[in-house]
Amino acid sequence: MATVTARKVDDSDYAALSELAQENGRSLSEEVRILIADHVRKRKVRDVVADMLDFAKRNPMKLPDGKTSLDLLHEDRDSW
Repeated sequence: MATVTARKVDDSDYAALSELAQENGRSLSEEVRILIADHVRKRKVRDVVADMLDFAKRNPMKLPDGKTSLDLLHEDRDSW
């Protein structure tokens, strides 16, 4: 595993992070690792959502006249 060192962390940020770690029953290092991992996962999710929205814009759904997506779902279900 890699090691990260953060320099010049604001004292108030450090205190808040220490307090958060204590509230969660974790060491400061563990809290930082969890925060980094959460941030990376959220960023990946945002990228996937952005890709999906871009795909939807480039490929708009074209429904038959007078039909809703629910109508199509019912038709598909009833075709079994």
